[in-house]
Amino acid sequence: MKRLALITAGGLLAAACSEPAPPGAVHEGASLLSDVRITEMRDNRHHWKLSSVAARFEDGETRLYFDHPEISFYDDDKPSSELKAETGFINMAEKEAQLERNVVVNSRTDGMTLLTSRLFFSSAKNKIWTDDPVTILKGDTVTRGRGFTANPDLSEIVINRQETTTNRTSDPGKNKGG
Repeated sequence: MKRLALITAGGLLAAACSEPAPPGAVHEGASLLSDVRITEMRDNRHHWKLSSVAARFEDGETRLYFDHPEISFYDDDKPSSELKAETGFINMAEKEAQLERNVVVNSRTDGMTLLTSRLFFSSAKNKIWTDDPVTILKGDTVTRGRGFTANPDLSEIVINRQETTTNRTSDPGKNKGG
């Protein structure tokens, strides 16, 4: 059984204007929320949690827009990765999100960090992806590509147009005895 809960510690406010708002703008009929937390549960276990210091819900829309959203993904009710961005939204009906600007995914499972400018997430597919440039850091290895699809914990990644380099901090030849 899937459950989606919206929890807010702040309040709702009405704002003023009229047509669809660009990120950060507020229109009449919009609801402003603070300290927002959304959790999806599957079989009484956390699947993911989204938190944001501020959010906006436009009247008549199914999208909830966020400032500085953070999503924690879970495996067996234990955190497996964290995602942060400057802005984003989630379509509450579809449970699909788009995150933008300085998107960072940190995998606790594999010790990897993924960097990109825009990222999509589908709860139903349990996948994250983008067509934009990506950089993946793991230890001394830097992998770059344009576009990828992965599990939210980065355990299975398919990178398009991939280039991998290794940065060594020391010369192995200098460590020989002598």
